[in-house]
Amino acid sequence: MLSAADVPLEPFLAQFAQLNIPVAFLVPTQTGYTKSIMDATAPVRELLEDARVHVYEEQLQGPENKKKVDAYFVYPDHLEKTEASLYRPKTKHGDPRIWFSGLKQYCEPYNLLALVVIDGAIYVIDLSNPDIAQSLIDGGYVRNLLTTDDAEESIIERELLRKIQAIHDEGFLPSVTEGDPGVGDTLEHALGISRNNDKNPDYKGIELKTLRAKRNGKIKKETRSTLFSQVPDGGLKYREILGAYGKMQIPRNKDKPRFQLYETFRVAHVNGYGLLLDVDEASDRLYILHQDPETGKQTRVSWWDMSKLRKRLLQKHPRTFWITAESETISGVEHFLYTKILYTKNPNTALLTPLLASGVITVDLAAHITEAGKYRDHGALFKIEKKNLPLLFATPEEFIL
Repeated sequence: MLSAADVPLEPFLAQFAQLNIPVAFLVPTQTGYTKSIMDATAPVRELLEDARVHVYEEQLQGPENKKKVDAYFVYPDHLEKTEASLYRPKTKHGDPRIWFSGLKQYCEPYNLLALVVIDGAIYVIDLSNPDIAQSLIDGGYVRNLLTTDDAEESIIERELLRKIQAIHDEGFLPSVTEGDPGVGDTLEHALGISRNNDKNPDYKGIELKTLRAKRNGKIKKETRSTLFSQVPDGGLKYREILGAYGKMQIPRNKDKPRFQLYETFRVAHVNGYGLLLDVDEASDRLYILHQDPETGKQTRVSWWDMSKLRKRLLQKHPRTFWITAESETISGVEHFLYTKILYTKNPNTALLTPLLASGVITVDLAAHITEAGKYRDHGALFKIEKKNLPLLFATPEEFIL
């Protein structure tokens, strides 16, 4: 149906060839436009599969199996977030379909649409819009957005940097939640994004990590930053580890004891629960071991496949803003002033194993059972001190706000 487009395709082919970016083209027909449905053509399916966004062949038919994916409408000077629906109907042999929420407000029937994937999100570019097409051809916003040259800072990074600078300029902001999550929750609230508990980056492909620098005007020891969380692939689960090795303790700032396991795990260092980590390079696994305090005998408790840990690192930190905030209590409420950003990208996953083996990267387990029998865990958190980030990420950039 590309021949039905209201503008010729040929002038844009050279543009995408120069950008060296995978692209697929779609043309919504009048019928599809009216019914809010478009065929996911073979090039579209290949684009999504190669970018590891979606595989239609593995998708079951019916609305209950529909997949939603983050998407953006590209304008001459900004982006508008939307959502893509990927599905196979029960009728017509389950032919693959695609639709974008709000598409009717973005384009008209028979407009030529280009689809590209950036950091797992689908970007829709209406090439029939003269201003959008010109922005692509003349090196404006659209072309900069699609430029893959690492030497050129992307539009999204500059956009996020401007927003955080504006938040800094407002001064100290009251925390929107109590306790440790407040420093991150307050920033995300100011940016207008919801708290992110999934495995994907927070802001248009950029992960946000926040750290407190000061509390009540005093320098606070820098906390370790969480790289990612990951459930062990084998052995005991969190609750089973807690049941086998936990202790009845009274937590800090609490008045009632609870059965808990809150501890850091390191390679070749036994913690207070008799547990430690061990890297087995032959099997490419990371193990949790328990060491008997009397005999010194070590037994394997749980393990991770290192290949999965490397994938998690890439998934979580393709690009990251590590943001430092000063903390001050005003009228009994903690306030934050965001002062510095360390920007990293493209982690060297080959260094994950040696950094674990050397103790630079550690693992925290945090789980407990209350007196009432309520169980809670915070996952297995892989952590690193901010000063050691250059050991994992090449050429970090620092911005003072």
